[in-house]
Amino acid sequence: MGKEDIPNKIEVSEEELIKSLKERGIHDVTAMTLLDRWTAQEEATVGKDPLDSIKFNQRRARIYLMAGYKEEALDNLEDAAIQAVNENRRELRQQIIAEMERIVNSM
Repeated sequence: MGKEDIPNKIEVSEEELIKSLKERGIHDVTAMTLLDRWTAQEEATVGKDPLDSIKFNQRRARIYLMAGYKEEALDNLEDAAIQAVNENRRELRQQIIAEMERIVNSM
């Protein structure tokens, strides 16, 4: 099943994406196409509020984590933490750091 086998539907659910990442892996063309579609659809909903962008990176991290990709999850959480620092949201940054620590401690 290749890239051409992905239905040309617009919306990709988180569940569908997680399943694809789990079954196919992050280097599979089909899984990456779904990830790209999900990312594009979610980025389109991110508003001008920087908090929206931080929350997007947290959601993407959780998708990676649920699919079993801890390093990728940590990368996205690191991006979210940096964004939180840049927006002077210390409490949110601390929550993100705590989430990262839980992941690292589970490795």
